[in-house]
Amino acid sequence: MKRASGIVGLIGGILGFLAAVFTLFTGGLVGALEGATGGGDAGSTIVQFGWLGILAAFLTIIFSSLMFNAKSKLMPVLLLASSVIGAIFGGTFVAVCMVLCFIAGIIGFMGVGKPE
Repeated sequence: MKRASGIVGLIGGILGFLAAVFTLFTGGLVGALEGATGGGDAGSTIVQFGWLGILAAFLTIIFSSLMFNAKSKLMPVLLLASSVIGAIFGGTFVAVCMVLCFIAGIIGFMGVGKPE
């Protein structure tokens, strides 16, 4: 269960990173178009979502890789927390990918402490 949790979490974290890069690209594009038209600051907000998504994706990748040798329930809890933070603050595309990390945290929480 720990191995499956680590693999699913890594896949979710990598997809979350790609989604966060896409969010950064979109925020930059919106910011450039708003600057040309004299609009508001929605582009900078989207860019902030992208940076928070990258942070959350890196945290989920780190915690997922640490799940392979987890002996306590701390790693699954940290994986769950970072996936929830990424889903809330990372933007829509990152939130979709963080669902995989959330599932991986639940699987890891059930599998830690059991012999493989």
